[in-house]
Amino acid sequence: MTMYQLLKLGPQFPAIAILFFILGYPTSVSAEEPLPLLNAAYLTFPPMAYTDEQGNARGSIIELTNELAADSGYRIHWINYPINRIYRSLSNGNIDLWPGSQHVPALADFTLESKPLDYNVKLCAFSFSGSTPLTSTEDLIDKQLVLIRGYTYRGQLKAVFDRAAHQPIVAPDHTAAMQLLATGRAEYLISYGHPMQESLANYPLQQTHCDKLGEWPLVFVVSRRNPDAQQIADNLDAAYQRYVASQQQDSQPEH
Repeated sequence: MTMYQLLKLGPQFPAIAILFFILGYPTSVSAEEPLPLLNAAYLTFPPMAYTDEQGNARGSIIELTNELAADSGYRIHWINYPINRIYRSLSNGNIDLWPGSQHVPALADFTLESKPLDYNVKLCAFSFSGSTPLTSTEDLIDKQLVLIRGYTYRGQLKAVFDRAAHQPIVAPDHTAAMQLLATGRAEYLISYGHPMQESLANYPLQQTHCDKLGEWPLVFVVSRRNPDAQQIADNLDAAYQRYVASQQQDSQPEH
């Protein structure tokens, strides 16, 4: 119906209807635009990050990332990669985000980081309780070590591995590594606290202890290939501060 036809109707057609016609009254509500999608990688690192039986990403750092991303206005598509592929994908921009270790030298040129999260990673040399306590990483040079396939140990043990008197054994997983330790084929198992404790529940080793080799926080590592990299890091930082504040508020006793 044209404006001329409306005016000819005169009092038969309410003035408010004519006003809606002039201003452009919407006849339908457009669908909401989808939230921006971030491709995020995770390393199998239970209980912080792992793949469940249905093939979905699970774990404490996965759930935290999902919550902070949603609060920041993003969607997350998770991909499970070995660590070297995570590094390569951050370099070429195939992934935007990795919740991982702070200050990895190999990533410095093509990533930026969020502020530290309250999630720390502890690197240990596990051995039986009768072993002589380590005073420094140098003490590992003449020991038979077993490593976990897929872990780079953030590069901080490279000098030890390069000078090792014995070729380190690389085990496919923690269970195989613990078997080597239990049978005496290895003297120290180099791994991280969280996945080791998870594995000990399924393959208990009696009287093992951790000589701590290092500890550092997790951060959100963002690929600089994403043109919004700094904004993504800033948004996740702000969302994390809101998350921490809400957790503190929830923990306050009721009066």
